[in-house]
Amino acid sequence: MNLENKIVLVTGGASGIGFGTVQYLLEQGNYEIVSFSRGEKNIALAKEKLGENANKVLFLQGDVSKEEDCIKLYEEIDKKYGRLDGLVNSAGIIKLGGLEEQTLEEWNNSINVNLTSIFLLTKTLLPLLKNGTNASVVNISSMSSERAGGSIAYCTAKAGLDMLTKFMGQELGKYNIRVNSVNPAAVYTNIYVASGDYTQEGYDKWSESKPPLYPLGRIGDAKKDIAPTIEFLLSDKSLWTTGAKYLVDGGKSI
Repeated sequence: MNLENKIVLVTGGASGIGFGTVQYLLEQGNYEIVSFSRGEKNIALAKEKLGENANKVLFLQGDVSKEEDCIKLYEEIDKKYGRLDGLVNSAGIIKLGGLEEQTLEEWNNSINVNLTSIFLLTKTLLPLLKNGTNASVVNISSMSSERAGGSIAYCTAKAGLDMLTKFMGQELGKYNIRVNSVNPAAVYTNIYVASGDYTQEGYDKWSESKPPLYPLGRIGDAKKDIAPTIEFLLSDKSLWTTGAKYLVDGGKSI
């Protein structure tokens, strides 16, 4: 282990924005990365896409919404590194539906994964973050925290996450731990296909219909558009930034 490298945990690191972040951080060369996600298939596919670089990532499997899995993750990181310099809370789910369509089970799942798990995991890993150097927490929120539509549970969870980010930023500053959020608009990922709301063909058609709604003419790419902002917030270039919300949305919110 290179002591100058930052030790960073990326949840949901085998797919979507999490995987794009893992790819981007690997290219920077000064990060040692732990990826934590649920699905065996996604982990296998991520390793396949990374090729030889997969050996540079510690892939661990578990559920961020389960306390026992968070404790086990803490133990793994503590044993191997003894510290954590960065935490990217990227794991997330969505299920479309409003008040009339969304079931209580769907609501609870969304709140648990998109909001409660971030409270739980950050709380569990706090001793490791305290041991880190200029430690930084980056929460992946959404433009949906301010714009209602799509999923009532998802929008509500992301609005809660924005406040959680502010609260943790205020509370953890005394430990020199920064907490910020990145709030994207539509990014091309597998989240809607994984939820069953779209087939892959249907999602591709949906994605192709979106560019006219964006001043910059396209939806986002996880690695190219979102990961650089995440890396900026993890890095020592943002040492005086905490409790902030970064809209990275192609101008959609204008």
